[in-house]
Amino acid sequence: MTRAPARTSRPRRVLTLTATVAAVTLAGALPAGAAPPASHPQGCSVRTLQGDFGGNFSGTSASAGPLAYQTLVTFHGNANATATSTLMTETSGPTRFTSTITYTVKRDCTGTLTARRSTGQTVHYDITVVADGTQVALLETDSGSVVTGRLERVRRG
Repeated sequence: MTRAPARTSRPRRVLTLTATVAAVTLAGALPAGAAPPASHPQGCSVRTLQGDFGGNFSGTSASAGPLAYQTLVTFHGNANATATSTLMTETSGPTRFTSTITYTVKRDCTGTLTARRSTGQTVHYDITVVADGTQVALLETDSGSVVTGRLERVRRG
């Protein structure tokens, strides 16, 4: 006796397709390497960022082409920070510079960061504080640049 193969019901296929589309849509809503904001029961503030954070940035700029840099940022927990960085581009480097930084952090753990570099350049970022304040995801918002980075706490302030 031959049994006919079981058929997948239409509602199950629709549910699977819907779940797949939702997952792809959600994944596409986040920039590569970005994480959704962490849940902070009390929310975030500028005080959430305190201590030394190290990390790497990479991307491209209209003036320098492909670039990468490494940085150590000291957040003071009062909307101010300082940084020491080394930049490499396809045509020059290493270029070492320092930065004075101002930043904001909203209750939802998003904010902005402005770095005034010793080279005379000012760079702007949108930031998201993640992993209970131990990491910061950054996206440069200046036209002509596509640069992302991630900082991780290396020492609490």
